[in-house]
Amino acid sequence: MDFVRTFDYRKNWFIPLLIVAGLVWLVEPQTNIADLPAVGALVRPAAGLAALLSLAAIATVVLALALAPVLDRGPAAQRAVRWVGYGLIIAFFVFMPLYVDRIPHASMLKMTVAIQFMIVIVGLNLLTGFGGQISLGQSAFFAIGGYTLGVGFRQWEMPWGWSLLLAPLIAGVAGFLIGIPALRFKGPYLALATLSLAVTVAPLAKKFEHYTGGVQGVSMFGKLNLPFWETNPDRFFYYLTAVLALLVFVLAANIRRGRFGRALVAIRDNETAAAAMGVNVALYKMTVFGIAGAFAGLAGALNGVVIQFVSPDQYSVLLSIRFLVGAVIGGIATINGAIIGGLFQQFVPDITVSINKSAPDAIQAAILIVFMYVMRHGVAGFLEQTWRYARTGLRLRKPVVTEGGTPVSAARPGEAGAGQS
Repeated sequence: MDFVRTFDYRKNWFIPLLIVAGLVWLVEPQTNIADLPAVGALVRPAAGLAALLSLAAIATVVLALALAPVLDRGPAAQRAVRWVGYGLIIAFFVFMPLYVDRIPHASMLKMTVAIQFMIVIVGLNLLTGFGGQISLGQSAFFAIGGYTLGVGFRQWEMPWGWSLLLAPLIAGVAGFLIGIPALRFKGPYLALATLSLAVTVAPLAKKFEHYTGGVQGVSMFGKLNLPFWETNPDRFFYYLTAVLALLVFVLAANIRRGRFGRALVAIRDNETAAAAMGVNVALYKMTVFGIAGAFAGLAGALNGVVIQFVSPDQYSVLLSIRFLVGAVIGGIATINGAIIGGLFQQFVPDITVSINKSAPDAIQAAILIVFMYVMRHGVAGFLEQTWRYARTGLRLRKPVVTEGGTPVSAARPGEAGAGQS
């Protein structure tokens, strides 16, 4: 009982959460909880989500403690461990086609689109997470990439490979130019300004019907020639998207660690101080808008190649909101968080539909609220904080303060104040 009383629930919340989730998971089939109106069907999935988060935290703690002897050897060992982690992530996606059929709700097409979402989200993370510029217009740049492919194919029968080169250039230039008027706005006003950009995409695509195909869109089914793997186009497009995504992530990581990334963080934290230190605030803001637009344009062109169809209905305002939600869930001030955000936006909607077909959007909203309350820095930020907590010293019990006011760890019996009631 003394351990229960002195247990540090605030720092080690994942342990009791796992116990509670496990009890709910075991008790639910034996009771009538599932028959409760509205919320009954959500009890078991909620317990599963809580258990998943707890297991992720516990696995992170165990891994940090197990690797402590290696990590304590110095920066070289830490870099080696980091590269091993990156290698495991790459191996996960390399071998994904071999076991994708065994993953619920997964397919080659969904995994390919999820990686395309990751490309957009990593650009949004640079723009919003590191640059401090809120954007709800990424679907517009995504549409520019898609229509670069569609218009080029419809008007000039341009090879789709050229579209993959032109789309990020055109979308990047558009993002840079849009960044000019965006300099006058901040916070919610900038969000509304970029939202208006996303709203105008579909009407413009329908207006210029001669080029875009209007409401009917541009169909390219069976007309895109593949250099190899013609008998398995899904696998070809998957690996093509994965390779380009890897290049984008490497570029984004280098931007984040370099002078440009440090300038963005300085602008985000204090724009006046950054300008006083010689940072060209206007140029950096416009440039990061262009980079985020280029990433979204590349993803949009890849999406058009994979689906082989482009239409205005694909680029609604809801798509921009999905990109932003994915960035927030994954960790908007991280690079690796884009991986989690892309997977979340591609698979969670299908999971929520399987839970409750009448209110999947409400379930997604509830998940977002819970994530924002529990993990304010996203899943990647949460795992990073848990890793740092384990590295600085795992403490299961609250420190006990002696009569002299000196805190003493209650986890060490025998010391002064330990176990006092």
